[in-house]
Amino acid sequence: MLKYIFVGLIAISLLSSQSSDSLIDEAITLYETRHIAAANLAASRDIFQGVVDGEPENLRALYELAKVCYLLGDEVETKDEKLELYNQGMDYAKKAKKIDDDSAEAHFWYLVNLGRVGQTKGILHSLGSVPEFKREVDKVLKIDPEHTGALDAQAMLYYELPGILGGNLDKSVESLNRAIALDSNYTLLYVDMAKVYIKQKDYETARWYLNRALQIEKPTYEADHVLDDKPEALELLKEIEEK
Repeated sequence: MLKYIFVGLIAISLLSSQSSDSLIDEAITLYETRHIAAANLAASRDIFQGVVDGEPENLRALYELAKVCYLLGDEVETKDEKLELYNQGMDYAKKAKKIDDDSAEAHFWYLVNLGRVGQTKGILHSLGSVPEFKREVDKVLKIDPEHTGALDAQAMLYYELPGILGGNLDKSVESLNRAIALDSNYTLLYVDMAKVYIKQKDYETARWYLNRALQIEKPTYEADHVLDDKPEALELLKEIEEK
């Protein structure tokens, strides 16, 4: 408990003494180091919230807060808690989109939270949100054709959907290859590529991508790698060990 109080006091102190840009930079550093100290994520949220409270139209703070809502939503246990956080993330990203409809990050963190809402509510809701999700992915890639997160989202949409609704594993591989060419240290891309090959029952190729994810020494997103990508890669390797 004392650790959380201490971190909260640091956040309050920062808010009273720094510019909004430096506060946002500090908050990003905190969530990027959440694998070192779990309390960093909540402290990051508090800083972003403080900036948004003081500057309701701060574009960067809004879409970064949307990202933190998604990260927090992935951490909590109950469906209701998850939906509350993902919906908050959508609201912040929606405000960011209204401020600048050409902000790739505003649209991206909106679509990420939208996707999580669909996944949390179940398959029927997921299908209902597919058209909007696809529009948002297309919007991000129109603004920034080299947005690796959006390319991954596009790939996973092709992966998740049944063929009759537009699913296409070849297109999934194509999008992931484009993303890997842009950022070869983004470990999630290798894990997601492995999922595609597992679905195709090409376990040898899947193992190669999973091992590649584990071998990358300087992952682009270290916290994501430590907390999510590495554990998932190890779990998938275990699942296909005998195949």
